[in-house]
Amino acid sequence: MNHDTTPHSQIWELIPWVANGTATPAQQQRVQEHLRDCSDCRDEYAQQCRFLAGMQLDDDAPPAAEPALRRLMQRIDAAEPAILPAPSAPARLAARAVPWLAAAVVVQAIGLALLGSALVQRPPATRADYVTLSQAPASERAAVRLVAAPEMDLASLRRVLGETGLHIVQSNADNSIFGLAPARTAPAVDVAEAIARLRREPGVLLAEPAAGTAALH
Repeated sequence: MNHDTTPHSQIWELIPWVANGTATPAQQQRVQEHLRDCSDCRDEYAQQCRFLAGMQLDDDAPPAAEPALRRLMQRIDAAEPAILPAPSAPARLAARAVPWLAAAVVVQAIGLALLGSALVQRPPATRADYVTLSQAPASERAAVRLVAAPEMDLASLRRVLGETGLHIVQSNADNSIFGLAPARTAPAVDVAEAIARLRREPGVLLAEPAAGTAALH
C-alpha cells in the first residue's frame, strides 16, 4: 500500500491530535506554521475544533462567554479609542491579549461553541450600560472568526484590525478566539477582502466567516 508522505498529508494527519490537545509541542508548532499558508488545513482544523466542542460541551452548563466579553471590551476600549467609543466605566489594558494557543486548544473550541450558544440563549441584560448581542444592531454581530497565533502581541492585533476596518465584538473565555465586525468609524468594509488580508498576516492562525453570517459591505 502506498502512503502519501508529503508535508501537507503529514500535517493533515496531525490536525486531530492538535485539536484535542494530545500532540507534542513540536507537532503543534509544525501545524501552526502550516495553517498560515494552507486554507484546506485551516478549514479542517476549524471543523475538528467544532466537532470536539460538540462532543465535550455540557448542554446544562450556563454560557460563560458574556462576562469574558465584557472584560475584553473594556480592555480593548482602553487600548484603542480610535476604533471603539470609550466605555462609561474605566478599563485596564491587560499585559497580553493572546495566550498560548496550543496549550489551551480544547478550551478555545469549547469557548467558540459557548459564544454561538450565547447568541440565542443569553438572558436580558441587567446593567443599563451593557447591550447584549441579541439587542445589538446587525452591524455589530460578528462577521469574522479570528484565532491569533501565540506570538501575536496586542500591538500587532490592533494594527491589523485598524488596517481591515474591523473591531472585536466577541471573545471566548480565555480571549484566544475573537468575533470581529466592521467598525462603526471605518468606511464600508468588504468582509471577504478583510478575511483575505487577515490570512496574509503572519500572526493570524485562522480567519473565517462567522457561521450564519452573510457577507457585509
